[in-house]
Amino acid sequence: METTAARRSKKEEYARLLPFMNALHADHLVLEFARRQYRELEVLLDLNPRVRIGLGVIDIKDNGIETPETVAARIEHAAGVLGVERIAYVHPDCGFWMLPRNVADGKMRSLVQGRNLFLGKS
Repeated sequence: METTAARRSKKEEYARLLPFMNALHADHLVLEFARRQYRELEVLLDLNPRVRIGLGVIDIKDNGIETPETVAARIEHAAGVLGVERIAYVHPDCGFWMLPRNVADGKMRSLVQGRNLFLGKS
């Protein structure tokens, strides 16, 4: 079980990087969120509004395959906090190199299906 201090330090990681992120000459940032459980979304409200977010919605450190509904809910939650216009991409938190191929394939299917569900496509 995580201690309160461990949770607080994890929550503050993007907050500590915010000045750096705001100084970048970039129009989007690709960030991990699935493993972080979206605790730091609110921090990004202070990110320069010209910067859009690549949103991690697939946990690559877990062999469980997210359902499309879970992926859609993660996108919906982030859109509710940041605004849908701030989300440039949805993607896995990182690469799949350590996952079995069938798990990686399943996660990618759920990513596409969840994005489509969020967008109202079949």
